[in-house]
Amino acid sequence: MQEIKCRVAPSLGGGFAGTPEQVWGTQPYNPDTDIEKPCLFFGLYGVPDFYSLWRHKGKKWVLWAGSDIRHLINGYWLDDTEWGAKLLPAPLAEWINRNCENWVENNVERDALLSVGIKSFVCPSFLGNINGYEMCFKPSDTPKLYTSVSGDDFTLYGWDKIDGLAEENPDTEFLLYGNTKEWKSTQKNVIVHGRVPQEQMNKEIRETQGALRLTEFDGFSEILAKSILWGQYPVSLIAYPGMFTPDQIRWVGTMKKPNERARNYYLSILNKYPWAK
Repeated sequence: MQEIKCRVAPSLGGGFAGTPEQVWGTQPYNPDTDIEKPCLFFGLYGVPDFYSLWRHKGKKWVLWAGSDIRHLINGYWLDDTEWGAKLLPAPLAEWINRNCENWVENNVERDALLSVGIKSFVCPSFLGNINGYEMCFKPSDTPKLYTSVSGDDFTLYGWDKIDGLAEENPDTEFLLYGNTKEWKSTQKNVIVHGRVPQEQMNKEIRETQGALRLTEFDGFSEILAKSILWGQYPVSLIAYPGMFTPDQIRWVGTMKKPNERARNYYLSILNKYPWAK
């Protein structure tokens, strides 16, 4: 099998539990030497990413990361000046659909791409060592749910909804991670931990009963993946098999056994990509 390369969009950033090299077996992309080799393009946020995709001559897969879909639909900026020009999405989408095999992580992303004419396959990913997340669910009548924020973008990650959910579910404790700016809550059952090392966060959240993801448009979050692999009962605003929605939070405290059926389901589909070894 020919070696498969992976170009990670610079805008995607880091913070993953692992790397494409470790999980999928791909190798970093060098545009000078790998232009005819099969390559995964992980994230397409703007003109530089699209240009790299366009000039590549080999097999092209695209794994859309979430917000990059909105960037395409809204039009790629040609520059960042006050009078900046945009590239219209229609011709770019037509080219991408015709020349690339596209993958997304949920039906919300799939439908968004389809709105501009790009067909895609759905498969969730997890850039972590799946075997390192054993089932360890502990039931509780007063469950704890954890969530996180990136870049202190509290509205994007739905933190403005948490006080309302906490008031509606007084027997549930909400643990908030990741913020570097102060976040205050009016509810006693909301505990703000802020930004902590990933090892500390993993140690603490594995003792809870589930993750909480309140993004309206998103890829398959790592906190959901970890929660499912631990046998917990995650809550997601985006509908996924085996997970609760925010209006079902009250059910988490009634779960007495691990979420084994959902765990087995995700073990059977996570990272099942054509570029993954």
